[in-house]
Amino acid sequence: MSCAFDKEQLSLLITGSLSEHEREEIETHLAGCADCRMELKAYRKLWLLMEEVPEPAIPNTMRTGFHSMLAGYKDEMKAPAKPFSSFISKMGNFIQLQPRPGFAFSFILLAVGLIAGWFLSRPAQQSAIAYNRQIDSLSSQVSEMKQMMMLSLLENPSASQRIQAVGYTDEISNVNKKIIDALLSTLNEDPNVNVRLITLEALAKLSNSPSVREGLVKSITQQDSPLLQSAIADIMVKLQEKRSIQSLKQLLNKKDLNEMVRLKIEQSIHKLT
Repeated sequence: MSCAFDKEQLSLLITGSLSEHEREEIETHLAGCADCRMELKAYRKLWLLMEEVPEPAIPNTMRTGFHSMLAGYKDEMKAPAKPFSSFISKMGNFIQLQPRPGFAFSFILLAVGLIAGWFLSRPAQQSAIAYNRQIDSLSSQVSEMKQMMMLSLLENPSASQRIQAVGYTDEISNVNKKIIDALLSTLNEDPNVNVRLITLEALAKLSNSPSVREGLVKSITQQDSPLLQSAIADIMVKLQEKRSIQSLKQLLNKKDLNEMVRLKIEQSIHKLT
């Protein structure tokens, strides 16, 4: 039978909001209650997950949309459907409609807080296995949020914001096809050379993926910047991607090719053959 202890006190213990006397009482209870110790451990995992999300200022223009989303979420919680999947889907649509990256950051922070609050308010009636499943589910939701945030920032007109978006690749545990396609599109089409260089570096880290390697090879002939042409040639050598030889030779046929780049490409072809 589950312990009837007020589980809200456990969250106050984590945040340091209790007096010394109250803290000692809870610690005494925890010493003899395995159920509460298990729940405290789960709460701490939730707080650690929340720390992964940056804490931006919340724009006033976002509050109306958030409260509307929150109301819809509460309605769905009353139904037996899967609330997290539906909520995440709506968050994605909401973020994509916003013209500024601040919306994405702020909404993610509030959403994670909402999900964590829902967990913390539930009665302690589940086993350790159930708690671990909940933690895994929340981790997955956080990863999905980061992916949505990255895709949203890649559409931003600011080059610095797009660079920041590419940087989020390192924080996404499972980079899917949608992310890879977005990065390849940025590499080939972004008007800013620095953004494209950062994107090339990010894709090189994902070179274990066959689709990434194929995309990089196809990208060679689409590059018109000497910096990109030299950098992608270096990466092909590091990856020992022999399929790039033909594309590199096509690049050599460009009449306006920089002479230093031409020398670099010739050396790269020699190293690959």
